[in-house]
Amino acid sequence: MSDPVSRRWLCQVAVVASAVTASSRGAFGDAGKTGETGIMQPSSPTDIAFIERALEMRRLAVEKGDQAYGAIIVRDGIIVGQSWSRVVLDEDPTGHAEMAAIRDAARRLDDRNLAGAIMYSSSRPCPMCEAAAYWAGISGMKYGQRADNAGAPRLCR
Repeated sequence: MSDPVSRRWLCQVAVVASAVTASSRGAFGDAGKTGETGIMQPSSPTDIAFIERALEMRRLAVEKGDQAYGAIIVRDGIIVGQSWSRVVLDEDPTGHAEMAAIRDAARRLDDRNLAGAIMYSSSRPCPMCEAAAYWAGISGMKYGQRADNAGAPRLCR
């Protein structure tokens, strides 16, 4: 006869493993692979694949109870940062998806300089997020379902 604590522990481990497996598939299903950054990568690194990941972040934001925004940061064809809106969840007015994705990329790369990176977001970045992209050295911004080109980030647009 097995110990009830051991059974409970096994059930908890199974639930956690299931959740991790499901969330790691993300927008790319089994077609992608996890890169050095620990982020699921698309099998084909195209603008549409990257914007789909930003839209997946938007879906997660809504699912978690936040505003419907998502963003990712891509450098050299690799997703290096990602996030959904964290304004409501963190009670942080600066917790926009783009800001959080920039922070995530800087942490993962251990570098505040994101030169050469492209920011993909579910909608056009607001002035605050565009300024943050500018200061981070991000080279370009793309947004929306068609990956419209917003150009290089600028201050005081």
